Amino acid sequence: MDNSRSPVTRTCTIREQTCLVHIPEQPNGFLVLYLGDVGHYVEEHQSAWSEHPSKATLLQALLEEGYTLFTSHLYGNGWGSSQSIDLLHHVYQLVKRQEIVNPHIHVIAEGMGALTALKWHEQEQLPIRSFILFTPCVDLQALYEQERSNQLFFKRFTKQLAMAYSVAESDVESQVITNARIPECRAPMLIYHDLADPYLNVQEHGRKLEQNQQRHASVQLKLTVQPVIPRVTKQLLTFMKRYETSLEQPF
Repeated sequence: MDNSRSPVTRTCTIREQTCLVHIPEQPNGFLVLYLGDVGHYVEEHQSAWSEHPSKATLLQALLEEGYTLFTSHLYGNGWGSSQSIDLLHHVYQLVKRQEIVNPHIHVIAEGMGALTALKWHEQEQLPIRSFILFTPCVDLQALYEQERSNQLFFKRFTKQLAMAYSVAESDVESQVITNARIPECRAPMLIYHDLADPYLNVQEHGRKLEQNQQRHASVQLKLTVQPVIPRVTKQLLTFMKRYETSLEQPF
């Protein structure tokens, strides 16, 4: 991000995981969680998103609108594991206590980060104002079967799941994949799914999430191609503000 225009970024370490809180120059009282896909990292004063040109412009736009932002490393590739969800909830509670913000937050997440955010919302029954998801990964079973065809990727994926869920690699299918399901969400949702993504097929993830969401709350699925973020920032902000009319009720 452009440091000459950027507000304050605070760094803290919780359970040995780096967390960032970005404080805007003129806070509007609303809090936004952002989580990245596989490989997302959070280091002192910077994250994978703040170092990525188009994603940095989105963070800057949110800060200019007055949103307080936060993120965490969450043990790296957590894949929606209980330890990543528990840490996320701890970080949220800490930020909520330390900053003057409304407890009903917005969530912006990409890929694997969407799975963690949705499972967190479902587990903790949190009143989220809105979810904005970029090419979300929500069906671990489908992804696991897809990866079987490429043994190199499959071995790496299995190793990541074993580490995230604290199980042996030989037990990943029986203890993680068999029990996996698409999280249920009761908050308004806007999904941007990249049709050219070779890893996360829209039919297995974006469409399934849309169908699941239609039973519970408002959902919009928009099919896109890269670059996505620079073109949708204004639309994204309009969507968020639609659910800020009440401080007591998220939507």
